Amino acid sequence: MKGQVSFGLNVGVNQSWMQFRDPAGHSAESSKPLTRFNADFLMHVPLVEGLYLVPGVRYITKGTNLTTGGDGEYTRRLEVRYLEIPVNLTYKVPVSFGRLTIGAGPYTAYGLNGNNRMQVYNAGNIVSTTDYSVGFSSNVNKGIYPGTRLNRWDVGAQVAAGIEFTNLLTLGVQYSRGIRNLDLSGNSTIRNNSVGITLGIMLSREDY
Repeated sequence: MKGQVSFGLNVGVNQSWMQFRDPAGHSAESSKPLTRFNADFLMHVPLVEGLYLVPGVRYITKGTNLTTGGDGEYTRRLEVRYLEIPVNLTYKVPVSFGRLTIGAGPYTAYGLNGNNRMQVYNAGNIVSTTDYSVGFSSNVNKGIYPGTRLNRWDVGAQVAAGIEFTNLLTLGVQYSRGIRNLDLSGNSTIRNNSVGITLGIMLSREDY
C-alpha cells in the first residue's frame, strides 16, 4: 500500500495575537494572547521516500486581547474566524513508536466573520460592555484602531512538528506568522501570529 495518499483529522488549542504597528513602525498596542480551538482535515501526499506534501483545510479563530490605559481601564477582545488552507512540505522519520514529522510551508486564510468586544473599567469593575461585528474591506471597524479596515484575506507561513504513533494517533505543535498587513486603511500594520498544539488521528496510513 506504499505510495498511497493518506488522510488525517486534528483538533487543537491555539493561542493567537496580533501585532499592531503605527506608520513609523512602532508598537501601537499592548496585546495579550487569545486562546481558542481549531480543527483540521489534512491530506498526506507522498513525493519521494520520507517526503510528503501535506495540504489541508483548517477552521481557526485568531485575534488578540488589547489593553489601553495605565490600569487596564479599557480592554478589547478581537476575534476573527478563518477558513485556512495550509500547504506544508513535510519530512517523516521512522522511529520505534511511529514517525517524527517536521514541515513548513505557506497558508492562505479567508475571514468568515468575527467580533470585537470593548469593555470599560472603573476601579477594577466593568462599567460598560459593547460588542461590534467585524467588518471587512470597505467597512471601518469601531474600537480596533483609528480608521481600521480589515482585509478579509490573510497570507502567511507556518512551521509544524509532531509524532505519528503506530496506533494512528498523532500529536503536533505548530506556529504561524502572517505576512500580509490586515489593515487596508494604511493607518497601521496589523499581522496575525498563532501557536498551537493538536491531537489527531490518521484515517488511513500508507505504511500500515
